[in-house]
Amino acid sequence: MNLGKEILQYRSYFIDPEELLDDLLGELKFRNYSVTRVNNIDNVFQRDNTPAGSLNFKYYKIIEFCNLESCSHIISEALLSGVFMPARFLVYEEEKREGANLAFLKPTAFAEMFESKNLMKLAEIMEKDMVEISEELIG
Repeated sequence: MNLGKEILQYRSYFIDPEELLDDLLGELKFRNYSVTRVNNIDNVFQRDNTPAGSLNFKYYKIIEFCNLESCSHIISEALLSGVFMPARFLVYEEEKREGANLAFLKPTAFAEMFESKNLMKLAEIMEKDMVEISEELIG
C-alpha cells in the first residue's frame, strides 16, 4: 500500500483546528453518519510527565464514524473488513506549523484487499462522501 496515494490530506491556513472539528462533526451528522468517538490524543499535554515541546503536534483528534446500514453491508461482504471499521478522519495541527489538517485513509484502499466488487462499490460511496466533506470544509 502506497501511503502517499492512499491517505488523502487537506490543509488550511485559514481555519482553526477546533472550528474544523466542529464543522466536520456537523457535516458527518448531516450526511447520516454516526460519530462513534472522538479520540482526544492531545490530552497527553495535560499530563505532568509530557515535557513541553516533546511532541510534534499541538492538536490531534481521531474522529471515528460510520453509517450503520452501510457498515453492516460492508461487513457482510467480507467479515474481516470490520478491522477497518469505523472509518476515521484525523484533524490535527502540527507543533511548528500553523493551520488545520484533515486526513483519512481512502476506503477504496482497504476494499482492494478483499477483491469484492460489492465491497468496492460501498467503499467508493463512502470515499466520495469523505472527499466531498473534506473539499467543502477545506477546499
